[in-house]
Amino acid sequence: MSSIVGMSWDKLMVRMACYGQRRHKTSLPKYRPLQCAAKLSVAGGTDAMQDTCKRRYFFNPAFEIYGGVGGLYDYGPVMTAININALNLWRSHFVLEESMLEIATTCLTPEDVFISSGHVQRFNDVMTKDIETGECFRLDTYLAQYCARRLNDPHEEMDAETRSALRDVEQRVAIMGEEEMAATVTRFGIRSPKGNALQPPFRFNLMFQTQIGPEGQQKGYLRPELAQGIFMNFKKMYDFNGGRMPFAGAAVGSAFRNEIAPRGGLVRLREFQLAEIEHFMNPNDKDHPKFGDVRDLEVPLWPREQQEATEDPILLTLGEAVDIGMVDNPTLAYFMGRVYLYLKALGAVHVRFRQHRSNEMAHYATDCWDAELLCSGGWLECVGIADRSCYDLEVHSARTGKDMTAFETYAEPQEERTVERKCNKAAIGKAFKGDAQRVLHHLQHELSAAECQTMQQVLDTGMAVQATVDGGLEVDITPEMVRFEQVTKKVTGRAFTPSVIEPSFGIGRILWCVLEQVYYIRESSLAALGDKSQPSKDKRAVFALPAAIAAYKVMVCPLMVKDNIMPHVRQIAAAFARHGIAYKVDDTGVPIGKRYARTDELGVPFCVTVDPTTDEDGTVTIRERDSCEQVRVPKAEVVPCIQTLCAEARQWQDLKAQYPLHEAAAVQAVGIQR
Repeated sequence: MSSIVGMSWDKLMVRMACYGQRRHKTSLPKYRPLQCAAKLSVAGGTDAMQDTCKRRYFFNPAFEIYGGVGGLYDYGPVMTAININALNLWRSHFVLEESMLEIATTCLTPEDVFISSGHVQRFNDVMTKDIETGECFRLDTYLAQYCARRLNDPHEEMDAETRSALRDVEQRVAIMGEEEMAATVTRFGIRSPKGNALQPPFRFNLMFQTQIGPEGQQKGYLRPELAQGIFMNFKKMYDFNGGRMPFAGAAVGSAFRNEIAPRGGLVRLREFQLAEIEHFMNPNDKDHPKFGDVRDLEVPLWPREQQEATEDPILLTLGEAVDIGMVDNPTLAYFMGRVYLYLKALGAVHVRFRQHRSNEMAHYATDCWDAELLCSGGWLECVGIADRSCYDLEVHSARTGKDMTAFETYAEPQEERTVERKCNKAAIGKAFKGDAQRVLHHLQHELSAAECQTMQQVLDTGMAVQATVDGGLEVDITPEMVRFEQVTKKVTGRAFTPSVIEPSFGIGRILWCVLEQVYYIRESSLAALGDKSQPSKDKRAVFALPAAIAAYKVMVCPLMVKDNIMPHVRQIAAAFARHGIAYKVDDTGVPIGKRYARTDELGVPFCVTVDPTTDEDGTVTIRERDSCEQVRVPKAEVVPCIQTLCAEARQWQDLKAQYPLHEAAAVQAVGIQR
């Protein structure tokens, strides 16, 4: 069943009961259950994959000659190109497709912004220390590792109650508070790796703090996310967009978090790259005009009820998920679908969406889903997709007194009973000076009609009214400062604070998971040809990256470095350069088989080989990475062949049907199909 339309009445009622008004009390019946592996089994092990990345200079620890710094990595040429290609695909898939407004914002942010957003108070992790050595640990990670180690130890004997308790901690540790974590440490007698006691847990703010200006009087932070920079520019983007709603702002850039325990290659870094979207919309209209494009897309979903019942994720179409209330609204579901398609285009194989449990979500959020990718460390959050409601724009407007609203025009003018707020700015400014904007915003925007009426009744007696404005500031409002009057007006529209749907992409995490998922090892050519007389020690690593993000689309290899071959190599390379096709020439003196292996380790999908036959009849061979098959193609047709293959306008099978198979390829092949 691909749609909820046509579902039997009984089944529809059961599912509506589960995700209608009572969805927090009942669980979804198993429907297309999907069993997910707990961890990705990387061919040859994660160490082998990382070793390949290091040998081929994908990335390396920053400042390595000085011993390196945890959580900081530099990208080499290959990873830099993959990263750029992934971002170009992101821009094409989101920014261009949705006509988003991409902006570039500063990395340095004044403290006031993060006080308003809540980052100063709440952007922290729970930490503990070895009481003797002072070594620091992120406690949720440390507890998860402790539970996994004991549960997976075949030599440890434990009773059913202990095993159940460890499993419960392992599943719930991400949402535990510091008191519950402390109780867990005490209950199991958990100690540091060196056997020492652990300090009581405490919260550690992850933002890098700095001083702005030589006087050091203005405190600032390196941004831990891009969202606030986009919110700061909302009104400018709204005006640039001609006052039309909905619209989206987007940004790409570095973010910084002072991680307690950076780990896992590119998984948890202190400096990393984010790509974020803030889609602004009317909170009373969360439909999306293009939702139909993804409505029938079937995706793996792990809703909170399934998690709490320790049941597997399920396969549903996004249309079904919205219809039964599992996903809160069509716009959120639309972006989930677009995120899924983007991850698949990058080469991701194992993807699922996990819904935040109620005690995970921010107090202002309506619904949140994480797009998770499977890696050797388990399922990893790589894209967060959240309905942030109107919270961010409201808090920044309240603190600054600046207008952060959009305007909705009615089809016909309407008569509305409203409160006219006549503020005496001079009197307010004289009385409150630096806090005048906050008081003014409170009077003009924060008071309800009933509160205005009540306040005016007191002011009419000549008495002052005590009010509490944003941030807990208590002020006395006198009759000369404001007057509220009930009036009936004909209005053509209304101002509203937009709601926000935010997809936030951790680009480094995504690429790390994709590298693990597309990595495989194949045996040497002897094994590929079926020669089992002696065990093969020659195992070759391959990154089966899609052409869209591969660092180089094609490798150009002369079979031999000879005077009659190298001019052809230079001509082909120049043609690729003219057409903007990323290529690399490998004219080293090693055998062609080893050069093919090197090409495969770089994730290059195609290889053009120039041999003596090229000088005779003007043909070259094109080799496909994953099958190791080769076809012989006229030199003049090489560029259009590679162009159409990389654009997926033509498949490898089409090329095989058009051009003759290169017979010597079977002997020269490094391996066989994956």
